[in-house]
Amino acid sequence: MRAIIALGLAGVLLGAAACSGTGGSQAPAAAERPLSKGPYKSTPLPASYKIPDVRLTDQNGRPYDLAAQARGKVTMLFFGYTHCPDICPTTMADAAGAMSLLSPAEKARTRVLFVTADPARDKPGTLKDFLGRFDPSFVGLTGPYAEIKKAAADARTSISPPPANAKGNYVVSHGSNVMVYGPDGSGALMFPYQFGSADMAHDLKALLSASAASSAAPSAGTSESIKVSGAQVRVPSSPDVTAGYMTITNTGEPDTLTGVDSPTAATVEMHRMSMNGANGMKMEQVKAVPVGKGTVEFAKGSLHLMLMKPRDLKIGQDVPLTLHFARAGDVAVTAKVVAVNG
Repeated sequence: MRAIIALGLAGVLLGAAACSGTGGSQAPAAAERPLSKGPYKSTPLPASYKIPDVRLTDQNGRPYDLAAQARGKVTMLFFGYTHCPDICPTTMADAAGAMSLLSPAEKARTRVLFVTADPARDKPGTLKDFLGRFDPSFVGLTGPYAEIKKAAADARTSISPPPANAKGNYVVSHGSNVMVYGPDGSGALMFPYQFGSADMAHDLKALLSASAASSAAPSAGTSESIKVSGAQVRVPSSPDVTAGYMTITNTGEPDTLTGVDSPTAATVEMHRMSMNGANGMKMEQVKAVPVGKGTVEFAKGSLHLMLMKPRDLKIGQDVPLTLHFARAGDVAVTAKVVAVNG
């Protein structure tokens, strides 16, 4: 039996259906006023709605900081579970369809997060298999139920715990709306159930465009100071990882590279090789790279990119990368796939 979970938003009661059970009504502060829809077809969210600041585990078993990973991206956040018979697969199919309608650059700036409301059954591998049927770039998250419940509460989404001592094919109650956040982590839009791929893509494109214009306004000309040359990605020698190289030239104020993304990999990490005493070289991940006036080299044996779970890269292929800078914002780069010894 499907119940309706009421979500109050600026005085308007919006349905948030669940697979089963009854959720509570969660209304924002009374001071929040209805927002203009502007260019959007969906419901705008108040900027006071922030992406949950919690740490969970992703579908690859790695720690995942929601707020940190969302920085610089448009993030679609949904709470559900892999055994859901209707709402979850329908919503993920709509989200996958929407992503297919975005350009590579737009897709690189958009992330879809699926947080399980059923961590007892939804282990990382289960989430990976489920989301891989829709779009391998989707991020599945699990963890202690207390952290998931906190994340849902922060996202104004109702979830209910699975039945006590539940076994077999039980159902879990959860909201059906997709919460959408801007690159600064502030609330932007809410997609209702069965909103549809085309309308999702329409609103995502509008939000991405508005976000790009907004981020460029206070720092006019700063992106022009960042130039990237010689971008290359090695053809993967294993299905798990491959390396990327480039040269960043900054002719303006000191900046910081805070991250890199690509629709052709599950994640892109920055790593540095360094001496480890008598043990030789060691590799460690770095979260941010200072980019002062001058050049920064991403090269073999030193600072470099690691594309995790690359997707069927072939020699000669163009790979879109999005570099996220603290001052300059997002810089789109095209890397060429080269042979391992290229």
